[in-house]
Amino acid sequence: MITRISHLRRAFPLVVSLMVLGAAPAFCDDAEEWQESTDEALSAYSAGDFPRAEKLLQNALKDAEKLGEQDDRLYKSVENLALIYFKRADYEKAEPLLLRALSLKEAKYGNDAIEIADALQNIALLYMAEDKIIESKQVFERLLSIRERVQGPENKDVANALNNIAEIYDMLGDFKKAESMFKKSLAIREKVFGGEHQDVANSLNNLAGLYMDREQFFKAEPLLERALAMQEKLSTNKDTDTGLSAILNNMAELYNSKGAFDKAEPLMKRALEIDEKAYGKSHPTVAKTLSNLAALYIDEGKFDDAAPLVERALDIASKSEDPDHPGMIESLMEVAEIFGQQNRFDLAIPVREQILKLEERNLGKESPELVVYIEDYADAIKRTGGDQDKYQELKERARALRSAK
Repeated sequence: MITRISHLRRAFPLVVSLMVLGAAPAFCDDAEEWQESTDEALSAYSAGDFPRAEKLLQNALKDAEKLGEQDDRLYKSVENLALIYFKRADYEKAEPLLLRALSLKEAKYGNDAIEIADALQNIALLYMAEDKIIESKQVFERLLSIRERVQGPENKDVANALNNIAEIYDMLGDFKKAESMFKKSLAIREKVFGGEHQDVANSLNNLAGLYMDREQFFKAEPLLERALAMQEKLSTNKDTDTGLSAILNNMAELYNSKGAFDKAEPLMKRALEIDEKAYGKSHPTVAKTLSNLAALYIDEGKFDDAAPLVERALDIASKSEDPDHPGMIESLMEVAEIFGQQNRFDLAIPVREQILKLEERNLGKESPELVVYIEDYADAIKRTGGDQDKYQELKERARALRSAK
């Protein structure tokens, strides 16, 4: 089964927009220097130069500290710097900054003010990235309570919060609550935006994804058909519409589940073309879509077609500054699993090796959570009769990490 594209369901929209600050009044040299550093940081961030953006934002934060805790530029600087760390999957540095930003906003606006909503959302999404699911749920529920009280129960931001909480319940395995939340979010969006809107298509895709997770394809299919037709109609640029590529991926998976490879393949190829134009050919999302298409070919037994796609996905993953990009590792794992099911462990070995390297970057080389990835890599080597020294090294490492728990 092909892993679904997840960036519609979980986009991790942190605070990059806060970097565009407009013409902030400059009452002193510190304020002017803050604005200059922040503007330059935005340019560096947009160009993908995260190290330079980080340095500039650190300078901006120093200037903002001098302006006092009541100045908006302080919490914006804190949040912006957190974004850089988040993009690098350095959650240990990002988390205290986001918590500080929330504290600054609470001190200025109050614990139940709508002005703290964005800060709560950032923290909840960070917790999701850290797999702190219960903590994320608690923050999202607080966010939902504020939005419903201040903005009313039928508001687009309330629908967004419900969508995120539904994702949490899905991750916790509570299908009924997840389904209820997704449906409620969809109903609000249909009422707010009318029958056709990209947010409505998003909700349809999300609910379909929930059903596909449970192989309830008969429920997912009409939702995806409606979402695809809507997105095709509303899209202003189909060549770069990443929302469209997400739906195409899901529809391709649906056809793949039926063994309709002739229908699935062109949809997946189109999704890949969209992602390459939208993100560039070396983006982690492209690596995920490459893996999805490779998985389709493997299911068909087209190993010669799959192999170069996997190699390209591995190359992108190895160079990525965002190794925890949503779905990328999961897609590579699925490719490795399918190779294993087809007894092509020779092709699975480099994939297992890359997955381990990515998880080492995410978790640290001494994390006990690495055991499963180490053992999967070792098992692939064993089944090919390959490098026995490497196999023994991996088994010893797994035993050591397991005993350290």
